[in-house]
Amino acid sequence: MKRHGLGTTKTMLLFCALLVGAEVLITLLAIAISRAQGNSARDGLETIWLSWGGSPLIFALGMPFLLLIGAITALEERQEVDEDDVLLSIDAVGVHLGGAQPRTVRWDEVRGICRIERPLGSSEDDEWEPFLVVLLHEAEALPRSSKAWGPSRPWPGSHEVIGRAMPYDDLVAAVARYAPTVPVSDRGRVPD
Repeated sequence: MKRHGLGTTKTMLLFCALLVGAEVLITLLAIAISRAQGNSARDGLETIWLSWGGSPLIFALGMPFLLLIGAITALEERQEVDEDDVLLSIDAVGVHLGGAQPRTVRWDEVRGICRIERPLGSSEDDEWEPFLVVLLHEAEALPRSSKAWGPSRPWPGSHEVIGRAMPYDDLVAAVARYAPTVPVSDRGRVPD
């Protein structure tokens, strides 16, 4: 599963390109409306771009430069390996967890994979966050704290601005494909 949503450079480039396009369209509409009313084109442009102390004009002039910088960044990213965008990968080798501290756990080390929810603050707050945990201990020998069960990451896709969380059934199917003997479970809320 790869990172999606507004966190990616490509999405931000598309968003900025749409803004620049909207700016050009607004400018052309202002000129057309001013001309149709018999006024000079300058009147319409001043009304739009010089309102609020000239902030729209400053924004409109700066956006193409930001778009150019973003395009250069996207080209550089394309040449680099996109390991930072990989949140979770399951293959014949094992489970690859992405993020700030990427880690690969080989299948011979994995005792299970589970989805849990941990409290954000105290368990009374009723705010819980989903996590994916690669169990390194047998189910009967799990430590009391879920943080010691094995490497964990926030549930893939649950922190994206515009994205979708990984469906639990997709995890079950991927594990069954490469390691059918590894149990996958949803343990629900686990207060630490």
